[in-house]
Amino acid sequence: ASMAGARSKARDAKRISDIGQIQLALEMFYDRCKQYPAATGNAVSETTTCLTKGNIKLSDYIAKIPTPPTSSLTQPNYIYVTNSSDYYLTIQLENYNDVLKDGTLITIGFISCNPTGNIYCVGAR
Repeated sequence: ASMAGARSKARDAKRISDIGQIQLALEMFYDRCKQYPAATGNAVSETTTCLTKGNIKLSDYIAKIPTPPTSSLTQPNYIYVTNSSDYYLTIQLENYNDVLKDGTLITIGFISCNPTGNIYCVGAR
């Protein structure tokens, strides 16, 4: 039983680390393009291109978008929502951990990410 708990916490740590890697790539893309990459569905794609600034691709900053660890969560994938000047990334964690959340409600248009319970949510820096 204790190993199962440790494994789920390790999977959560990977999810949070992945979000940080994606967030860093998004910020470097924004620094060059002055806009965040468009969402593909509710996901971010490394093939997104900024044509206005010399064909810059998100893959210039992150070779491949990380894949979340396999689990039985209701939101098993990283969700990315943007309006080109703002964004949020979210993932469901297996464990409640309010220490890791910034506690800020992030709203883009009519869509919000409220970091409560086991939802981990970050926005533009």
